[in-house]
Amino acid sequence: MFPEIVRTPSLSAKAKELLQSAILSGKLPPGTHLVESQLAAQFQISRGPLREALQALAAEGLVDIQPARGAFVINPTPDEIEDMIVLRAVLGGMAARYVTASKDEALFGELGRAIESMQAAVAAGDEGAFFDHHWTYYQAMYRATNAVLFRAWSSLHGIFDLYVRHMGRPFLPLPRILMAYECFLSIFRSGNVDEAEGVVRSETLIVGFQVLQRPIPAKLHGYLTQRILDDGTVAAYRPDDDLAARRRKKKAP
Repeated sequence: MFPEIVRTPSLSAKAKELLQSAILSGKLPPGTHLVESQLAAQFQISRGPLREALQALAAEGLVDIQPARGAFVINPTPDEIEDMIVLRAVLGGMAARYVTASKDEALFGELGRAIESMQAAVAAGDEGAFFDHHWTYYQAMYRATNAVLFRAWSSLHGIFDLYVRHMGRPFLPLPRILMAYECFLSIFRSGNVDEAEGVVRSETLIVGFQVLQRPIPAKLHGYLTQRILDDGTVAAYRPDDDLAARRRKKKAP
């Protein structure tokens, strides 16, 4: 028999982890040029593992590798962010349908524990931990779907994470984000797959365009069926609600 091989994290994995943390925290802002020679020297590793780390980050959507120019922290345009919001909403709605249809109490328990961890992070004022557990919640959701949908989400997870942590945060108080995920879980447990898909898809679109400070295009109104109110209840969505909210925001001192 062969002896046991004990693996430790590779140099490329360590470099990826450090770069990912710096990107998500904003220490490496969108558009930053990631110069291989400089980073390899800072990490005291060869350029081979560093290149592997950059390629892994590119696969997750956090880094854009441009031929003859090098690697850059992803810097999406507002139009690209809009497209990402729509895709995130559609994928999230599909995942919600799978989760609800599963009627899997073990899965619901896992989502509940992620919520408890988010609640603790809110109480401690730990934003980083909050979003770590926020992604634990999503990972559990998507793992309950199918291999194709999980791979699609995984390939976009990086840019989704950057958008939520770095671009969207000033507009989204943590307690309000938390309330949405508590509401989602309640609906998943209810067994109503249509409502689950509709609420998750609609809420993702509503909040996403609020963060982007753009009106929701009329062509997307068919995707909007319900919204989560500030008291945590669910109501039917009306396009006029969005317009009224923007007007109130403009009038606010």
